[in-house]
Amino acid sequence: SPNSQYWALVDDQTRMLDINNECACVRVLDESNAIDHIIVTTSAWSEDGSVFALAGKSNLIIYDVKSSSPNKWEQLFSISINATVSSLCWGPSIKKGLQYLAFGGGNKTVAILEFRTHEQIWESVLQIPCKAHINDLVWNGKGMLCIGDDDGIVSVADLSYLKSGKAVSEMNYNWQRQGIISQLKLTRNLGRNGITSLCWHPKCELRNNQDLLAVGGTDGIFELIDLT
Repeated sequence: SPNSQYWALVDDQTRMLDINNECACVRVLDESNAIDHIIVTTSAWSEDGSVFALAGKSNLIIYDVKSSSPNKWEQLFSISINATVSSLCWGPSIKKGLQYLAFGGGNKTVAILEFRTHEQIWESVLQIPCKAHINDLVWNGKGMLCIGDDDGIVSVADLSYLKSGKAVSEMNYNWQRQGIISQLKLTRNLGRNGITSLCWHPKCELRNNQDLLAVGGTDGIFELIDLT
């Protein structure tokens, strides 16, 4: 978790472990929901630690985890999806009650969902098509979403407009909904390499460079790319 208090251990259940209490299990999130009745494939905390997402083969579930007591964490949304999700990530947390989540997998599409948690409303605001199975997604503080797929392609989409603090429905322009966004594509051993791991350089006091991207793949190569 962002406050370094909990670990999420996901398999056939999603167990929350308290790092400060010898990793004792303090909550099983999907115990009553039995998500998919299969292994949960991926999960992620939001940047501000207020919401937590987990996904399986046909469900995406969002929890409100603002309370300091895990027993008070509540399910906000349960969303049906049409393909196994292999990766999901939250966008930058700019405004309380407004969050963006990207997810993708076997359907070769990255979906961007907007959550207005105070109103308990969600909406699909963007679809980004890809040419292969999506393995990893990472979103940095500048609003740049990076996508790694099974064909050796790394795509970087500029979604910084989502940092405005306004819901998409309140914006005066609709071209973002149509997916007309600035996008950069990088390839490595195209068709012979799956991009399996991506990571943006974290923001820190010593080096505030969120344009450094680490890329790993099935070809055994690790790259550090400067996208400034």
